[in-house]
Amino acid sequence: MTMATHVGVLDQGRLVQFGSPREIYEDPDSIYVAGRLGSPRINILPADVFGNAPNGTSHIAMRPEHIRQGEGLDAQVQRVEHLGDQNRLHLVLKGHAITTIADPTTDYEPGTHIKIAPHNPLYFDADGNRIR
Repeated sequence: MTMATHVGVLDQGRLVQFGSPREIYEDPDSIYVAGRLGSPRINILPADVFGNAPNGTSHIAMRPEHIRQGEGLDAQVQRVEHLGDQNRLHLVLKGHAITTIADPTTDYEPGTHIKIAPHNPLYFDADGNRIR
């Protein structure tokens, strides 16, 4: 059996992006496409949560593995999923739910406060188009 090397993302029957799964995951053209791949899902927040977004940005998106811990803004741990090779942290940052991934040896408990900052965030305008 041969797997496809490229995929197309459709939005209401219209092709909106075509590429390898990695290209689409790492470099989505729109907020719609960004939300189609990845587990846990990408975090989408208003642009002003972290500040310093490019002009015209309406939303900032961060893959769970693209959130640095130990620097940035204060977030509170709501829940910890122990998954063997990693911990999935469910956080609240300024009233917004965020999911990130932590080393399995971390000892976070619900109620713990940690600092987080985006690493390689994606920026989108009010229409959901990518700002590069």
